[in-house]
Parts: sequence; C-alpha cells; structure tokens
Amino acid sequence: MQSSQGNTAAKRRVVTVAAALLAAGVSAAGPALAQLGGLNCTIRPSREVSVSASLPLVVTQVLVRPGQYVTPGAPLVQLDDTLLRAELAMAEARAAMLSGVEAARIRHEGLQRRVLRLTEARSRNAITAAEYEAATLELGLAEVEVMREEELLSLARLERDRVLAQLEATRVLAPIAGIVGETLVAPGEMSQPNPLATIYDITPLRVEVFVPTAVLGQFVAAGNHQIRLADHAQPIEVQLDYAAPQADLASNTVSVFFTLDTEGVLPGSRCMMPWGQS
Repeated sequence: MQSSQGNTAAKRRVVTVAAALLAAGVSAAGPALAQLGGLNCTIRPSREVSVSASLPLVVTQVLVRPGQYVTPGAPLVQLDDTLLRAELAMAEARAAMLSGVEAARIRHEGLQRRVLRLTEARSRNAITAAEYEAATLELGLAEVEVMREEELLSLARLERDRVLAQLEATRVLAPIAGIVGETLVAPGEMSQPNPLATIYDITPLRVEVFVPTAVLGQFVAAGNHQIRLADHAQPIEVQLDYAAPQADLASNTVSVFFTLDTEGVLPGSRCMMPWGQS
C-alpha cells in the first residue's frame, strides 16, 4: 500500500512539472507517445560520494580496486602515520606523568597540617598574626598549584586523544556501500586536495528517461513502466521517482527518473523504455 501511495505521489509531481512546462511556454508540439516506439534511457547510480581525507598526508596503501564492491566501514586507503605514531607515544607518556600532581598534593597536605598547628598556636597567642597569615597564604597557593597540575594532566590526556583520533583518520573508510569508481588515488600521492576515491551507490539504481515535453502527461498516465536492456531477455519493471524541474531546451525533453532494484545491472548501461507497456 505504501509503495502504491509513493508511486501516486511521484506521478503527481511529474504531472505538476508537465503543467509548469506548458505554463512556461515550452512547446507542446511533437509526436504522440505511440509514435515514438520507445524512449532512450540510461542507468545511473542513485548517488556518487567523493571520499576525502581529513589530513594532508602521503598515501602509502590503496586497499581497494576500481569496480570493487565495498560495505560501510571498509578500509579504502592508508595514509602515512609515521609521525603521528611518534606524536602519540609522546602524548601517552605525558598523559601518564603523575609526579607533578602527586608532588603538589603532598605539599598541599603538609601545609594543611602546618596551618592546623599554627591555628592552635595563634589561639594561644604563641605566634604573631603576620606569621599565621603567611602560612594561610602559602596554603592557598599550594591549592592553586594542585589545580594547575591537574589541569596540565587533563590537557595532556586531551592531547593524547586528539593524536589518537588523527591516527585513526589515517585509515580512510568507506562511508556507504557501493562500487569503487575508476578515479582512485595512487600510493605516493598526497591525500589532499583531491578526493581519494568515488563510491557509487547502486542500491537502488536510478534510471533516467528522456521524455519529450509534448508527451510527458501521456507518459505518466501509461501505468507501470518497464525498461529493456540489451543483455536481458525480459523487460525489467522500474518505479517512478521524480521528474527534473526543468526541460532541456536543446532536445525539448524532460529527464524523468525511476528506481531500479535488480541484480546484474551495471550503472552506465543504456536502455530503452517501450511505450504502451502495461
């Protein structure tokens, strides 16, 4: 039921486009749908995703080949991580250095005990007010020193996490499932500014049909739509998706798009959509 409603909505969108084209003065003169014999179409990926690197590093390995099918998270390219591994070792060492914090805490605890003793002595007027104030001031500075050492340790751990994230980014992963395109980086090249790879999403495929503007309304009303491929004996059913918002003035056609979810069909294939199919 949901598929039927979606197809009806798609037809309404295409009819709206047709009405808009006529209102804009696009010529309605042309052959009837039955006189065309068929409409040219082509198979395209549903989308193309360019995969880029977040770091400007040298490519050391290309882990896929053109035409290979990959799943989300599959490794595509490995970047040079030599310097980052050295940075990570230093960052981890700094993040594990607790001596500064421990020394500051020990000094603070010692001063706390001293101030307690001086507080008692002050109550007996055994020391001057200036001596007591100097001790409390030193204790306050020791508390600040503990906070400073803890903040430095926290920053060291954040730096370790940052370098670790950069190190993980040297292994570039596929963001979606699809087929790796021919435009693929080579070892020794820099990872920026050009994309490392292009992935074509083929689930589902997209069928682009070039429909004359004069017969767009008849085309939509034709019912179920099918295409024919040279290497398939039987026609393949496709689902109406949407029409381009503008016509191509040179050919006086509108690109109408369908979805195709059939195994064994490759993007880039040319096809024909017969007219009058039921």
